[in-house]
Amino acid sequence: MKDEGKELDGTPLTFDEILADKKYQAEFDRRLSKGIETAKTNWQEAKEPEVDKLTELETSNNTLSSENSYLKAQIEIASSDVKKEFTKFVTSEVLSMVNDTTDLKAALNTFKKTNPQYFGEVIVKKVQSSPTLNGGGSQPQTTNSIMNDLLRNARNNN
Repeated sequence: MKDEGKELDGTPLTFDEILADKKYQAEFDRRLSKGIETAKTNWQEAKEPEVDKLTELETSNNTLSSENSYLKAQIEIASSDVKKEFTKFVTSEVLSMVNDTTDLKAALNTFKKTNPQYFGEVIVKKVQSSPTLNGGGSQPQTTNSIMNDLLRNARNNN
């Protein structure tokens, strides 16, 4: 017979011999299940703040990436000849429309009507309010001054 974890001859029982007793097996299973559940709960509780932090970092990273792309584009525009190229493009397009029956002003008006994306209110307001786009002046440009600049550039390139 078994006696408190020892055989009658005095040798200790092995783990398998102890678990052979259904009472000890049930207690072992209960404690093991409780330990696993506790570990799962602790792991879930520890994981949740990390998931929240990761989600927050991903959102922040996406926002920063978008802002970074926008700033890169602004730097590229500021350091490139985009404004000059656009002016050359508009000038060449308008000049190609000038002929014996169409003068420069009429060609420019026609170009404005057929290409409103270049002369829409949004573009004009941005140009007027942006010191980098309005020639570095402190005063916003008016639509007339923008058109006059285009006409001057067209005459100078002609």
